Amino acid sequence: MGKLPVLKKNSDFHRVYSKGKYASSESLVIYCVKRKANTVRIGITTSKKVGKSVQRNRMRRLVRENIRLMHEQLAPGMDLVIVVRKADPDANLHSIGREMRFLLKKLDIFVRDKDHEGAADNTDQGV
Repeated sequence: MGKLPVLKKNSDFHRVYSKGKYASSESLVIYCVKRKANTVRIGITTSKKVGKSVQRNRMRRLVRENIRLMHEQLAPGMDLVIVVRKADPDANLHSIGREMRFLLKKLDIFVRDKDHEGAADNTDQGV
């Protein structure tokens, strides 16, 4: 898989902020808006309130890696902006991922794959 499509223009970010839905948690806010193309574009922002550049870049890397891992499960045709509110010194890949999955489920962005729903239940049945 190549690089993920990203939001670069300020106008794209403002469109997502003004027209999109959002969900927030203690350290993340996710804004989303539908679009006509079938790709998911991502924008990540961190303010100086998060910390110095090392801490801001670390949080961006954690968010970017989690998005890369769950990119296949996201509904197509979305623009997402992820705002890092504050850096948790104990934050790791799994804690950020858990928080992101919670917010994405809240926004109903995950694709529901009917072939895989209940697959674990069928394997446990004795024949």
